[in-house]
Amino acid sequence: MIGASELFGILADDMRRRLLLLLFETEPVTVPDGVLTRSAAASPTARADGRGSHQSRRTVEVRLYHVHLPKLVAAGVVEWEREANLVRRGPEFEAVEPLLELLSENAAKLPQEVY
Repeated sequence: MIGASELFGILADDMRRRLLLLLFETEPVTVPDGVLTRSAAASPTARADGRGSHQSRRTVEVRLYHVHLPKLVAAGVVEWEREANLVRRGPEFEAVEPLLELLSENAAKLPQEVY
């Protein structure tokens, strides 16, 4: 069972929140493309001329594969099929659903990340 502190820790990172919100809306999510589609516009290194976007994409992929997905898998919130590049809801996903629902329903009222 996941405690409140662990749930807030999981949701503390913008990329993990975005991935979990995607899973809340639809399942499965392809990685990294599904996450990058939702996150790319908010990337601090992406530029209008396209320069810097490859580095940004690569950085996002590395952090996703080596930090965020392993953390979510360890918590049981997601299941990750590496070979198929798919992420699905894990056995503990329902523990985070009330917070995701709250975030989703109040998105317009909540402050957004500033990049």
